[in-house]
Amino acid sequence: MGKQRGSVMPVDLMGNAGLLCQACGFLLCNPQQAECGHRYCRGCVKRLFRDTDRVACRTCKKGLSPKQFHTDKAAENDALATQVACPNFDCAWTGTLKSYQEHACPPVAQPGTPKKGPLALGDQSVEEIEPCWSVNSTVMGGPSMNVEAVQMRMEALELTVASLRRQLNSQTAAVKSLQRCCSHYEKLLRASQEVCAMAKASGEPASPELASTDGTLVWKVENFSKLQKDAKAGKKRSIYSPAFATHPFGYHLCVRLYPDGDGIGQGGHVSLFLALAKGPYDDVLPWPFRQKVTFSLLDPTRRKSPVMDTFLPDPHSVSFHQPRQRLNVASGSPLFVSHLEIPGYLKDDTLYLKVVVDNAGMEI
Repeated sequence: MGKQRGSVMPVDLMGNAGLLCQACGFLLCNPQQAECGHRYCRGCVKRLFRDTDRVACRTCKKGLSPKQFHTDKAAENDALATQVACPNFDCAWTGTLKSYQEHACPPVAQPGTPKKGPLALGDQSVEEIEPCWSVNSTVMGGPSMNVEAVQMRMEALELTVASLRRQLNSQTAAVKSLQRCCSHYEKLLRASQEVCAMAKASGEPASPELASTDGTLVWKVENFSKLQKDAKAGKKRSIYSPAFATHPFGYHLCVRLYPDGDGIGQGGHVSLFLALAKGPYDDVLPWPFRQKVTFSLLDPTRRKSPVMDTFLPDPHSVSFHQPRQRLNVASGSPLFVSHLEIPGYLKDDTLYLKVVVDNAGMEI
């Protein structure tokens, strides 16, 4: 024997409002659609026309006859697949309306059910199992709604409130979880902003992304005149290039440029230095770093030969030992190119620098 299904409410009341009967307010049972587009339970339609051959739609007030109601199979399938909650307030069961037919819990007086008659599915007993609303309401033309209809409406509203309370509790937990996630991400964002601010203040590269992994870097230095002016004024004496690697699992490096020179080159030369950066494979790489490095200043017009300087790292210098901090002290060429030569290599106020690390003899 199946269980009645004409007096239950969806768990997601708002999301399934279109599957509620316009007469009884419960989830549709054997749905029929009126020509105005609104849906009713089959039993509710029968009761609407019990004493008359014409009624007004409960929603749009359009006049309707029995021939203007048609079986809505699509709505029935949707209703059967809808998540519902057991109307027994002592039972926490939820599932589809279809599975509700087999759900068993302690017997309770189901809202909207008659006080007598068998509980069965099918047209032969639909009058007994579907919620009953008075057809003598003012909408139907009668004097008033009877007491039983008022009680059933109150029970329907209680079910609605219970459903909304369950949704609220569920959403409250979700909101708290999202608040914890937001708090965590805010901390990460603040930490990242602090790191970027520190890197910007020191002139160090902030991004861990590698520009290349073959030991070669071509660095496009834009707005060189402003960089040189700021360096002369002491605002920002140096800038760092993007990081690059000798090979995919090799040394991480970057280049430090002094537009107004450094050390013996200050005031008359552009100084260029190599800085070893901390990398993920440092523990298995040979130290100190011994690879030959070549700096080149390229002519974008290709009319002049590049300015080149090659050096071999000093194995005794801490600059070429395994980094313990983010970057080692940079070392290289303080007299890389004189200020007098720079204008001949500028195009659109941009310098093009090339760095090549010789990978010959590298052990890993």
